[in-house]
Amino acid sequence: MRRETEAKREMKIGLLIYPGCVASGLLAFAELLTVANHRAGRKHFTLCWVGDHADLAALAPASQSTIPLGLGFGPSLFSLPVDRSLASMATEKEGVDALLVPGFWASSTREVSAAIRGHRQLIQGLKQLPATTQLLAYCSGVCLLAETGKLDNRVATSTWWLADYLGVRFPGVQWHFSQTCLYRPGYASASGVNGYLPLAQALIGQQCGQDVLRDIIELMILPKPEPRSQPLAFMKLVSIEDKLIRSLILWVEQTQASQLNLSALAQALNTTERTLSRKVKDLTGHSCAQFMRLVKLHQASERLIYSRQSIAAIGEELGFSDDTAFRRSFKQVCGFTPNDYRNEFKRT
Repeated sequence: MRRETEAKREMKIGLLIYPGCVASGLLAFAELLTVANHRAGRKHFTLCWVGDHADLAALAPASQSTIPLGLGFGPSLFSLPVDRSLASMATEKEGVDALLVPGFWASSTREVSAAIRGHRQLIQGLKQLPATTQLLAYCSGVCLLAETGKLDNRVATSTWWLADYLGVRFPGVQWHFSQTCLYRPGYASASGVNGYLPLAQALIGQQCGQDVLRDIIELMILPKPEPRSQPLAFMKLVSIEDKLIRSLILWVEQTQASQLNLSALAQALNTTERTLSRKVKDLTGHSCAQFMRLVKLHQASERLIYSRQSIAAIGEELGFSDDTAFRRSFKQVCGFTPNDYRNEFKRT
């Protein structure tokens, strides 16, 4: 088995950088593969930085170019060297065996749509890559890959809070949002900003062998990737930059479930029901009633995971009208009964 592993040819891996991408995962991914080379005692992976700028060639020769990474928090924080352009990789000479597509910063479906519109050139470049290029995408980067059509009739996953949005926008994709990573020949997808980790581990295991992967996990104290996404965890990330939404979440968390209604919410936030409904729908993709229910059930999910309270006590504390209604509502939203959810994701 070891001889077969050592016989595997070296893989060329491209790391795609573009304005607004989450660069930290790319750097961590690169470090993991570099460590794998050292641990295996030979070069299994060659890494290169790939850029998507339209004026890449005009800036300087590709090997000397830099692309600023605008992270959405003001001016560019730093730059990374670009070895080749995405457009050049359509040829076998400049191609890579696999390309990692990172996610971009977004906290609402509206921002995701805007990012897709703003990265048309990048999406076109991905679309033109040879079928032999293995495409690896994680977090919101999966949205860019799905927009190319390369995931049609294939299984894929992405960040859980995008489930409704992606299901409507890309109905041809076989979405499995409960899975944190789906690795298939020729392509792979993973959820969350740390989705680079299971992708890197899968590559290392395939190319270097499970012994090398096990050594790296132990030496670097890498977390064990969760095989399933935790439903309702997205509530920690959704549109929290908006002051109105933050106030809404705080009010709902402090209000009994049986007392949640649009009129009381609008009065508490000093706005009209119409304005509130429109803004919540625009920022979250949900009606006010749906979003309030999600916030309340997220509270319940946290207690199920981190406390030893009985399910009945949790429902009563959060103000659900009765235990049956709480259990039914919980299963409707996340697909688990409260008891099954606790058994699957408990941390105590």
